[in-house]
Amino acid sequence: MSAILSNGAELPGGGPQPIRQWTLFLTRTADKCQRKLDKPLRIAIRDALLRLSQDPEHLGERLSQPLTSVFSHHITYKGKEFRIAYQLSLETESIVILLIGPHENFYRKLKNLLYAS
Repeated sequence: MSAILSNGAELPGGGPQPIRQWTLFLTRTADKCQRKLDKPLRIAIRDALLRLSQDPEHLGERLSQPLTSVFSHHITYKGKEFRIAYQLSLETESIVILLIGPHENFYRKLKNLLYAS
């Protein structure tokens, strides 16, 4: 996993502000998924990840059984729904991005990713 964003963000209209910002990590699978998308969509996903890093507990929704440890954030691009699946680590204030992709078969792929043996 590699960190793509860490603490020290600046807010408009001034220098660094004392906001709580989480560190983002992309799994290898999530990185491969986002690299396959076209550039404008990758930019939209990057913007969504930046917003997510400021308040991941409220911007995403917790999934139901058997994925209760996972949150999902929804974005729309050119009329098509995309999902970002992630897990939170409260102790280290980090977000692990598990999977990024279109809504179609997304949760099936997520289950296979997490529970395949």
